[in-house]
Amino acid sequence: MRGPVGRAVGLVAFGGWYAGQFLVANVQVLGAVLSPRLTISPAAIRVSSRARTDVELATFIALVGLTPGTMVVGSQDRRDEGGSPLLDVHVIDAADAHERVEQLETRLLAALRGTRATTTDAAS
Repeated sequence: MRGPVGRAVGLVAFGGWYAGQFLVANVQVLGAVLSPRLTISPAAIRVSSRARTDVELATFIALVGLTPGTMVVGSQDRRDEGGSPLLDVHVIDAADAHERVEQLETRLLAALRGTRATTTDAAS
């Protein structure tokens, strides 16, 4: 664990990363809306969250909902075999949807917990 200053820096860094992802998602959705051809592949995906607390889970759900082109459509008290919360997420484009949602969660949890992101996805 990092100290309070390290955690604050991590949260600010996450905020900057998320703002960039938010802008990219806005441009992608705008491109899909303005395109004369249908270039999207909407889908519903099931995500097994690694959130340990209600605050982590609620923050993750809120950020997914704020990101253009994604929305949590199911989060009832369902759990996978390991006890992790299951979420149903609607995405406007199924291409690498799982990876993008997992990257968001990985970075968010690292920032909230004051640790480093642990997947190779989180480095991008």
